[in-house]
Amino acid sequence: MVRKRTGTNRFLPKHVSKFESQHGTVRYRFRKAGLPSGYFTAKLGSEEFRAEYQAFLNPADLPKPEPVIRAAKGTIDELLDRYMSVPERLGPTKITQDKIRAVLEDFRRGDTAKGRGWRMVAPTTFEDIDKIVAKKLVKTGTGNKTKGGVHAARKLRKELVRLFDFAEKSGMIARNPARLSEKVKAPAAAKSHGFHTWTEEEIERYRAYHELGTRARLAMELALWTDQRRSDVVSMGRAQIQNGRLPVTQEKTGEVLWLPVAPQLLEAIVAMKPGDTSPFCFLITERGRPFKNAASFGTWFKKQCVASGLPHCTMHGLRKATLRRMAELRMTNKDMKSVSGQRSDKTLAKYIEMANQKRLADAAMKQLSAWETSVRTDASGLKDAVND
Repeated sequence: MVRKRTGTNRFLPKHVSKFESQHGTVRYRFRKAGLPSGYFTAKLGSEEFRAEYQAFLNPADLPKPEPVIRAAKGTIDELLDRYMSVPERLGPTKITQDKIRAVLEDFRRGDTAKGRGWRMVAPTTFEDIDKIVAKKLVKTGTGNKTKGGVHAARKLRKELVRLFDFAEKSGMIARNPARLSEKVKAPAAAKSHGFHTWTEEEIERYRAYHELGTRARLAMELALWTDQRRSDVVSMGRAQIQNGRLPVTQEKTGEVLWLPVAPQLLEAIVAMKPGDTSPFCFLITERGRPFKNAASFGTWFKKQCVASGLPHCTMHGLRKATLRRMAELRMTNKDMKSVSGQRSDKTLAKYIEMANQKRLADAAMKQLSAWETSVRTDASGLKDAVND
């Protein structure tokens, strides 16, 4: 590094010199014979600078760094540490990486005080994975603190398949036991379609309770007319709109979308009073600040649903309602993906199948009704002819 002297050091503390880096940044360095040298990070004259200076003068008083404890070779701890050392292995975005890391750390902890990390990877069998996933299938806790269940068990098995794929490629195990394990099947009584999809009646009921000009109404219209997750809705703002379109970079997937602002959404935006929204964030708290995170926003929106007599409705249910609407209008998969940002046809197929089922059922019932009417008419005519 090229350093340039920046004048006299006589006004600096003893053993401290001043120089300018090759990038033009003024830096301060401590140097004294018999002591380790180093660079200051704090601003000159601050309490933090004085604390650093005393630490350089008395290095023995500095707390010793914690010893690095390396996982034993061939253990689950070593496998997890190696696998998670590259965040991109977990997912494309930080939000996804954090969720998957939480699943894997829960697997490491296990259900005993000793945890599971000390166990060896190589002897793991598909029966071991079956038992671990079966325990996750059992729901524990109440209310918002419930753990486990079908979804959690499926997620765990999916991530274990990926983890042990890495173990197989790394030579830690001969064959992936998670791939040989049983797929999670939900009991008949436990089958669920996930978050409730809003009906047209529920949408109108919410609108009737939360009038235009309220934050609650704007939140609903934003979710309904952008078809985005709450993590993306909460960060939308008026200043982002360009040529009648709202740009969205989905936090979960990184997908980039340009969504036209529908007239219904524009009406809700224009109806807001000054101070009830901000240029960079449509949705703010009562204190005029952006929501802390997507979770706090979701909790607030849930309260708005409860207030309007829709306790079973959520923001994610509005995303599903938009997909339902598009499927019922017979839009193509590409049309639906252009709005929702989804990449897989598998999710869309559920809405398309449901819409097709309704159309087919309507047509079938209409045909049956016409057939019965025809048969009864013919039977009545035959009866009259016999009587005559």
